[in-house]
Amino acid sequence: MISERKDAYKDGVLKRYNERLSLYGYSPKSLGWIKGRQTVRFKVLSEIGEIDKTRVLDIGCGFGDLYHFFGKLGKNVDYTGYDINPNFIEIAKKHYPDANFVVGNILEEKIRGTYDWVLASGVFEFKYPDMIGFVKKFLTTMLGVATKGIAADFMTSYVDYRGGKEGFYASPEQIFRLGKGMSKRVALRHDYMPYEFCIYIYKDAEINKRNVFASFDKQIKQKFGTDEFFSVRK
Repeated sequence: MISERKDAYKDGVLKRYNERLSLYGYSPKSLGWIKGRQTVRFKVLSEIGEIDKTRVLDIGCGFGDLYHFFGKLGKNVDYTGYDINPNFIEIAKKHYPDANFVVGNILEEKIRGTYDWVLASGVFEFKYPDMIGFVKKFLTTMLGVATKGIAADFMTSYVDYRGGKEGFYASPEQIFRLGKGMSKRVALRHDYMPYEFCIYIYKDAEINKRNVFASFDKQIKQKFGTDEFFSVRK
């Protein structure tokens, strides 16, 4: 019964995206995105940490345009895109032959190897029978193959209008609690669009003797040459 529901959900998602693809072709509209917002989401995903010279796994990659975005930023990224829709992957391979693309479902197939960053944009658009359980399993799977961290975006429950019964509007507080259950070091961003948010979950949650996350402290020292701006007064 559970397997049948999963298959029905997957088939429904593929049907919706393929219908959009037949209408709009190679366009953000086929992914359910309004023109211009894709870049905003990509920017937020890319700000999780240092992307240059890292391995990135893009879950639900669509046409693989995140790879192009990294190139525009001048970032050298070993990029792999995953998507359950073979039609999207076929188009992605034509546009970005230098990138790696895989047709697959990370909840059904084991991902080979590990990646520094694992990112997901737009994968939680539609409701699942057990949505919170689905999100938790998905994020846990992402984190399992990440060495540095993961980022995922959601439509927020803080909206003035909900555009249909099938859409999933996540509670930022609930998603934050899920993240904190996976790592001590979590950041939630609700500052880039009023009706969406993004969560960062980091693998390295070591706390140093100053009671600061060690990897965050390291960034400060690398940028400023010190972790203190004021000399110690005697």
